[in-house]
Amino acid sequence: MKFAQVDHEMVVNVIVGREDQQEELAQMTGCEMVPADLLRLQIGDLRVGGNWTRNIDGEQVVLTGEPTRDELMEQIAALERETAQTDAALTQMGVQIYE
Repeated sequence: MKFAQVDHEMVVNVIVGREDQQEELAQMTGCEMVPADLLRLQIGDLRVGGNWTRNIDGEQVVLTGEPTRDELMEQIAALERETAQTDAALTQMGVQIYE
């Protein structure tokens, strides 16, 4: 799982570890370690008034755990690239693709 290393209410690093390592990582770094997966916390995210926020285009946006439009568009583009690569590989193998 991923842990956000939090110093002065800001994510300063994201570390991959086992769930049972959370306390050990906090002791080693001297920082709070919070699970990063649910909200997809990233370096630079801020905790403001109990909410996690991210600067998006100059505006502090409260993180909800739902993907942003840009994140969805990136996922769609990645899937389209993967589909094109798969189609090309199948064509090279002589497999006909029907849509």
